[in-house]
Amino acid sequence: PTPSQELQSREALAPVFADLNKYDATTHFVGQSTIFTLTGDRATGEAYCLAHHVTVDAGKRRLMLASLRYLDTFVKTNGEWLFAERLLYVDWLEERELS
Repeated sequence: PTPSQELQSREALAPVFADLNKYDATTHFVGQSTIFTLTGDRATGEAYCLAHHVTVDAGKRRLMLASLRYLDTFVKTNGEWLFAERLLYVDWLEERELS
């Protein structure tokens, strides 16, 4: 019911991307994106994501799969749509060994 993470600036994204470097491989499938409101220079929406993160430890590969939802607020600035706010919700996680 509450966001796992709240990012409110471009600078706040840097540690998020840096943290992804701990994985041997990552794949994110983003889809099912819906715009809820669009009024002038502001909009709100939601997007779903399946995030796959592979780690290798002592020669064993493991997968962490996460189902994510993003609740977004957008603002149009100088003719470009930018994120004003993004709330990240983790709906579920699964971890398993890979062959």
